[in-house]
Amino acid sequence: MQDINTKKFTNADLLSWGMLILLFGYMFAVNFLMPLHRDDYWYSLIWGTNLKITAWPDVFQSLYTHYFTHGGRMVAYLVLDSFLFLGKQWFNPFNAFIYVALMVLIYWHSQREVTFRFNPYILLLIILFTWLGFPHFAEVNIWMAGACGYLFTAVLILAFLLPYHFSFLGKSFWKDSCWAIWGMFFGGVIAGWTIENTATTLALAVAGFTFYFYKKNNLAKWMVAGLAGSVTGVALLILAPGNYVRAEEQKAALLFHFTNLIAAGVETLFYILPVILFLILVWRILLADFAGKKGITVAAVQGFDRRFLISSALTIGIILLMLYSYLNGTFVSQWLANLIYDNVAVRYGFATPHLKKQFFNTMSGLEEMMVYLLTITQIYRYTFKKLALRKKDIKAIAPAIGWRKIMDAYPAAYYAAAWIALALVNHFVMVASPRYPGRAAFGSVAFLIIGAVSVFTIPEVKRYLLDTARKKYIAAFAGIILIPMMIGVLHQYTVLHQENSQRMAYVEKMVSQGATRLEVEPVSIKNRVLRHVYFEDLDNGVSSSLLCKYYGLKEIKLKKVQ
Repeated sequence: MQDINTKKFTNADLLSWGMLILLFGYMFAVNFLMPLHRDDYWYSLIWGTNLKITAWPDVFQSLYTHYFTHGGRMVAYLVLDSFLFLGKQWFNPFNAFIYVALMVLIYWHSQREVTFRFNPYILLLIILFTWLGFPHFAEVNIWMAGACGYLFTAVLILAFLLPYHFSFLGKSFWKDSCWAIWGMFFGGVIAGWTIENTATTLALAVAGFTFYFYKKNNLAKWMVAGLAGSVTGVALLILAPGNYVRAEEQKAALLFHFTNLIAAGVETLFYILPVILFLILVWRILLADFAGKKGITVAAVQGFDRRFLISSALTIGIILLMLYSYLNGTFVSQWLANLIYDNVAVRYGFATPHLKKQFFNTMSGLEEMMVYLLTITQIYRYTFKKLALRKKDIKAIAPAIGWRKIMDAYPAAYYAAAWIALALVNHFVMVASPRYPGRAAFGSVAFLIIGAVSVFTIPEVKRYLLDTARKKYIAAFAGIILIPMMIGVLHQYTVLHQENSQRMAYVEKMVSQGATRLEVEPVSIKNRVLRHVYFEDLDNGVSSSLLCKYYGLKEIKLKKVQ
């Protein structure tokens, strides 16, 4: 580990730490504003009862029953139940710290160095990619139940991988000792007993590392202990009796497994589009660099032609229209939804109230989706054009070089490819699950981001993007995307907090007076496409039933909007 006391603090150090402190403050704010929701109420009760958790024995009784009747994610639910018992005010700073820890772990793994001296541009890119790339961001990073299940477990897994990864790089973490051996065993149990797909990928990765060290006659006892612990943890997770009870309830046809996996993959691609485009950009940088070293002429940077300027103006115009619509009742998506529904569903006779509700709810996110996709696309179009790295700029040299020559010329590219392969393995492990909700791609996206950002360990890429004025593109790109989005999300959480606080004060008052049936005002905040705000209102059966269960109500519903 790099000793931060051996060198004078630089402006880059101060800027990086300032970014992490601001990120902590922001995540603390949105965690504070996010109310208890859905499963939070469920897990506030002793599992299988309507009794609230009021003491530590209740926590362990609840976990025991849960393990045998519902599922095996004991590490995640131990943390969740504990904070629900202690109070959400303790969870808020804890979760903000865990999110910042994830940024640091991604940096360490990707840059192959455990350090507290960060390159601010790389760190900013990690923050950007995680902000955009994690499917259903709020559901897995801010919502209490989701963050314990996905964010917290990912941090445990990435932390447990560090000793293996850095030993593989020749940077030994520690030598064999009683503390190291037993620490890695129990650490493996904890990391393996987290979440099914990513824990399985962890065990496979640790097995691969252990086999590699064995073949190199460099196998340490702590490595074997960590492997044994991780396999034990995964076994305790997957073989939990509750998993089979739930699997029986969610039994689905074999075809559904694969179509569900494909659908989840397509949804994940939507979120990770910036990461994919960044990898394409890096690949073309390597192509151009390799060609230059071989004396192959690469097209010179050209100015912006009329066609590019016209298409850019049209794209920006559509973005502005969508923003205006978004801020004024989403009139574009409403008009388009009515047009499609009336001319397709109504005309061909399969229109129903339920279909209409689902279709209009889906279409309500059109503006946000278009702004996101068009902004990302336009920024990358400009970048590729400015750097003369469009497909047509390098099409003459690409076939003559071939991908294998590039990989061999830049060995660190194999390192990035290994993380990307790990992300794919983590995705396809889910074929064994009857369902693949978008949030389950959390681990896959984390591995992918590590792979993408690791390209800065290729000297030519780092020199091209960070040792020149081009690094300003990264700062500008991140700023254009992050600043308005984060401000907007914070505003939405503020509104949500105010409205939900008023609602819950009314609910608690009425429950104390013996009411069993309530009608409340709907919350104005709606889930959008990128889902940085997560709140399923009480017209959702799960939300209403779990709130009723927690407060002992027979019914709670929304007032009809006039």
